[in-house]
Amino acid sequence: MLRTVLAPNPSPMTLQGTQTYVIGAREFAIVDPGSAAATHLDALAALADEGVCVAVIVTHDHPDHVSGAHELASRLRAPLLRFGEGLADGTTISTDSGSLEALHTPGHTRDHLSLWWAAQRAVFCGDLMMGGLDTALVAPPEGNLGDYLASLQRIADLKPDVVYPAHGPAFTRPLEAIYRYRKHRLEREDQVLRGLSEHPATEEQLTDRVYGNTIEPALRPYARSAIEAYLQHLEKNGRVKRGRMGWEKTL
Repeated sequence: MLRTVLAPNPSPMTLQGTQTYVIGAREFAIVDPGSAAATHLDALAALADEGVCVAVIVTHDHPDHVSGAHELASRLRAPLLRFGEGLADGTTISTDSGSLEALHTPGHTRDHLSLWWAAQRAVFCGDLMMGGLDTALVAPPEGNLGDYLASLQRIADLKPDVVYPAHGPAFTRPLEAIYRYRKHRLEREDQVLRGLSEHPATEEQLTDRVYGNTIEPALRPYARSAIEAYLQHLEKNGRVKRGRMGWEKTL
């Protein structure tokens, strides 16, 4: 049994808001409580009238996922679990609708977890993917593009039937979606390299070369951070380096 309770925290970065997932009925787990809004926590706490909460789980320590977690866990008298605090790679949490296996899937953040629901061949992917989109934020210092691509591959290797993101609709053709996510990253990487083909550039200059005026001003800091993630990844692979005038290609 799966239920979704939408948190009232819409924004350009959270889309329509954080989707809080409830897996199970008599013995249930809650994933990503999200908002600390009273209406949201009251709706989740009311589930205790139907059964027992075995765990409140957060996929990573961002406010739109964890803000209401401590209060909710206290109200439900349930353990609050996250990576390094009750959960490690491979830890399982039992519900009456099947077990959830914690998968360490860094990239968006270092502490990011996904959850494999084998009974339904489903993955709860947190912010690894964003429903309705072909990209998700990967930005330093907590984001790492190499880790992110490896985490996408780990999800693909499970061959899930469905992937449930914390934001946006479910991916009902997840392998196709993961292919698009990887394709987007490779295309953007190529854009970064082409942006350095003729002249070195700073992060700011490269953001202009890659994105131009296609992004809203409020999202520009995130775009710049994404450029930094690509540069760090390319530097690690020996394809760019920091020069006297900015970043430049090595090949």
